[in-house]
Amino acid sequence: MNRLMRVGFDMAPAASQSAGISRYTRDLSAALGRTPGVHIERLVAPNAAGPGQTHRAVRGAGRMLTYYPALLDRTAVHRHVDVIHCPGPMVPLRTALPLVVTVHDVLAWRAPELFSRAGAAQQRLLVSRAAKRAQRILVASEYTRRELVDLVGISPERVTVVPLGVDRRFQHIEPDPVQLAHRFGIPPTPFVLWVGTPEPRKNLTTLLRAFGLVRRRAPECVLVVVGMDRVTDDDLERELERLGSSVIRPGFVTDDELVALYSSTACLVFPSLYEGFGLPPLEAMACGAPVVASNRSSIPEVVGGAGILVDATDADDIADGIERVVLSEETSADLRRRGREHSRQFTWDRCAQLTVAAYHEALADE
Repeated sequence: MNRLMRVGFDMAPAASQSAGISRYTRDLSAALGRTPGVHIERLVAPNAAGPGQTHRAVRGAGRMLTYYPALLDRTAVHRHVDVIHCPGPMVPLRTALPLVVTVHDVLAWRAPELFSRAGAAQQRLLVSRAAKRAQRILVASEYTRRELVDLVGISPERVTVVPLGVDRRFQHIEPDPVQLAHRFGIPPTPFVLWVGTPEPRKNLTTLLRAFGLVRRRAPECVLVVVGMDRVTDDDLERELERLGSSVIRPGFVTDDELVALYSSTACLVFPSLYEGFGLPPLEAMACGAPVVASNRSSIPEVVGGAGILVDATDADDIADGIERVVLSEETSADLRRRGREHSRQFTWDRCAQLTVAAYHEALADE
């Protein structure tokens, strides 16, 4: 009888500042634990258990100076793993074990202006070094695969597309306007939802300009902005001041609260300029929310024909997309139906199965 494949899965990115990489690490790890034929050894950096144990900068320095250079490989060997999987761009300094790495985007090549000069250089170094050392590189979309091949010069046969999944907790629940009003101050009127972080590529300023146009035809509508804890951009601050109380900012929310918001919104708007994948549209669809999304990067591949795609640089086009949903019950109902069907293709169990296939390919390459 064949023995279980032992996989050393690096859990350090679960504590990443990037919500996407953190969620990917946690959810894929859990799905791999349910996958037949695999035993997962979760490799954890010292002091990575929680933010209260050590200051973030100290934990980060520890990972950079000791965990990745020496401890990760040493622990993997001690636990007799067959392959190491690093779900972020940080990899062991050296290892004799087969290595699989996940590359989430190549933004430092495509849009270096979004980083400091040092930050872009560091990201390019980390991603290129990880990609060149790995036997197999996982990406979440065909778009990212092409970018990695074209911009970083990676051989296409070493890159495997493994779409992400939507966690089972994301499913439609009956809207509760009283609870939404009590918890977030959302009035019992239609609301448009944005979920993200206030990075320039998330394009929130353009959405705010578009929402000002929507308010002319749907003055009862409000915009709920989730995930923004502070404003550091002057243009963004001006747009928020101009829209006043029509924008509600609950900050960060729990997954259960996010499910309630997805289930209740008139539509999710996702006007990002660049995504390696982009989970919020799929999470929203799984909860029955219509989606209006950018027509750039990987987003059309993720949304498919189940949402409305708009030019994310054009406030008028974004506004038109929102109005098509908010002002038409027929369009809204059709998008809700198509979105739920489309989102069912994306599961973490399927992601785990494709990932395990890549582990076997990495072992075969040795």
